[in-house]
Formats: sequence, C-alpha cells, structure tokens
Amino acid sequence: MYNMKYGVIIRNCCDLRAAPKFRSERKSQLLYNDTVAVGAGRNSYLRVTRSDGYNGWVDERALIPIPEKIYRQIRKARNRRVISKTSSITLSDKSARGTHPPFLFYGTGLHISRVSNGRGYFRTPDGRPASIPAVNIASLPGRKNTGPDGSLIVREARKFLGVPYLWGGITPFGFDCSGLVQMIYGRFGIVLPRDSLDQRKAVRKIDREEVRSGDLLFFKGHVAIAVDKRRIIHASLGEGGVAENSLDPDTVDFRRDLHETFISAGRVLL
Repeated sequence: MYNMKYGVIIRNCCDLRAAPKFRSERKSQLLYNDTVAVGAGRNSYLRVTRSDGYNGWVDERALIPIPEKIYRQIRKARNRRVISKTSSITLSDKSARGTHPPFLFYGTGLHISRVSNGRGYFRTPDGRPASIPAVNIASLPGRKNTGPDGSLIVREARKFLGVPYLWGGITPFGFDCSGLVQMIYGRFGIVLPRDSLDQRKAVRKIDREEVRSGDLLFFKGHVAIAVDKRRIIHASLGEGGVAENSLDPDTVDFRRDLHETFISAGRVLL
C-alpha cells in the first residue's frame, strides 16, 4: 500500500486526520469515490492530497490504488451528486456487498452512465456495476448561467437544520461551519476551499449592507450563509449543530458573539 501514488475512497465516509494515528485531530472527511494523490505511509495510515490541495492522513483500508489515468478520468467523469441525506446503492454482484458501503452520503460525486426505470447506473471504484435511486441524485450545473440563486442556497442549507456539530464534519451525520458551506455550494457544482479562512480569500468581498441571500458572512474562526442582511444559517458548536440565527439585537435568537466578531462578507454567486 505504501507504494501507491493515487487512490480512490471506497468507504461512504472516512476521516482525514492531522497525523497518522486514530486519536489525531479530524481535519476533514472524504467521501466515497473521492480521488486523492498518495504520499508517505506510516502506522497503517497514508498521507493523501485532494484535488483542491487539502491534505491529511487516512486509514489505508479506506482506499484502493488506481493508476494516474483512472485518477484523472474519475475526477473529470463525475456528472451527478447525491442530494438526499443518505442513499442506498444496489450492486449487481451480490457477492461484493461486503466490500462496499450499503449507502452513500449527501454530496458524493458519481459518474452516472444512464438513467432508466427510476435508477441511475454507475460503476464502483473497482469497476462493478451498481445503481442508485434516480430521485436521490442530481446533475451538476455549471457555475455560469445555470447555477443557483441565493434562495436556492438557503433552501438547500435549511434541509440540514438540527444536524449535529462535528469538528471536521462534512456529512448529515455532523457538519462544522466551513464543511457545511463547502458541501452546500458543492451540491451545485461550485467548488470552495475547505477552511473558512481560505473561503474568505476565495470570494468577492462586499459591504455588509450589500449582503443578500446566499452570500457568506465571516467571523473570527467562523463562517455562515446569509439568509438575508440580518439572518444566517450555520453549523455552530454553541447551537449544537446547524441552526438559523439572527444578527439583529432585537430578536430572540440574536448571536451577540458573532455580531461583535464580524470580519467581512463575501459573494460567491454571480
């Protein structure tokens, strides 16, 4: 395994850790069919780098080796994303069920070759035929013209109200603040960096009075999605998970701490 140069994730989710050990900090997570470049190996962990440059250590059992050609093909071929919180998958080869997860998480990218009789058909990372309910997947729109408006971003984020807070989390089993932002925008084919500091650098800065739905608001060590000029949706440790709050002092759910640590606002959508 330590001679591997490229790999693809075969678990529905695995932790990306800061060091090659189980008790190390969770930096982020990887999803089924995510591709990575592989570096050093230590203690049954592999140092991997995602296509966006984000890196960390994963359990070597969470991925299988692939040639560089396949690595690039998988990255380019993804044309659908799972849009339900979870979705079952069906393998044509029933004997292989134990080697693949029974369900996939929201945000998982797949190459769907065809849709027929209510199912989308794809191949697993090791080439086995499989399918997923078509209602649980959606095509990836381009960033220009066919992208979402702010109200669609807000509606998508509201689907996850009440999901627990999880440091480094990117799934409906637990989000952190920047993980929620990255996955919501990723649902519509818009790629944002993993961390809030990098997200702040990646968006177009706007004045606070210009804020509209779908914009991002940045605070000290935190990021939120604007519902409007006064309200936000965010994954908050203080709220226990994904919540909607206000930056208006006259409201019951006012977050004074965020109001006082506001840094900037940014626009992602055109």
